[in-house]
Amino acid sequence: MDNLILFLLGIPAIMVATTIHEFTRAAVSTALGDKLPKEKGRLTLNPVNHLEPVGLIIMLVCGFGWGKPVETSSLYYKDRKKGVLVTAVAPTIANLVFAFVFMLLASLTSGIYFLSAFFMKICYYCCCLVIYNLVPVEPMDCLKVLAVILPANTYFKLMQYEKMIQMIFMILLFVGLSGIFGGIIGALYVLIGGMFF
Repeated sequence: MDNLILFLLGIPAIMVATTIHEFTRAAVSTALGDKLPKEKGRLTLNPVNHLEPVGLIIMLVCGFGWGKPVETSSLYYKDRKKGVLVTAVAPTIANLVFAFVFMLLASLTSGIYFLSAFFMKICYYCCCLVIYNLVPVEPMDCLKVLAVILPANTYFKLMQYEKMIQMIFMILLFVGLSGIFGGIIGALYVLIGGMFF
């Protein structure tokens, strides 16, 4: 029964981690002048508004997943390149910061088993989002970063193979690459946990 409860705690934990990610994107883009996130109802901490069922299920099963991507428009930014870069990078930084916050909360509530475990799960899924958003496939943020830092012709050449790259990545993820990423995520998780336990 305990194992089932711990497994099910992963659902709200993923929703919290993805809400942090997507709300940060919406908030940063809005701060830069973008009106779209608010118009689309994404400038909110309501997890339901950021829920993407397929991303949640995949993340629950194998750790790789995503929330519902926030629509943003760089047309509102004074400096488009800088705005796109900041909006792409900020959500991953937020997940890293909150990974520390929730591990600290887990440490402070260590005497309350399921609450502490819940906080640790949020920390873990925040770590997942940090690592996987370094991968240059949709809908991960790394692709948006490459759009800014790569020469235009190089980026457009890469985009010609976007679907193929995405398919190859997903196949590798399910047939063994998940072990590599799992090890990296685990190392980050253990590193953060080692500071509090």
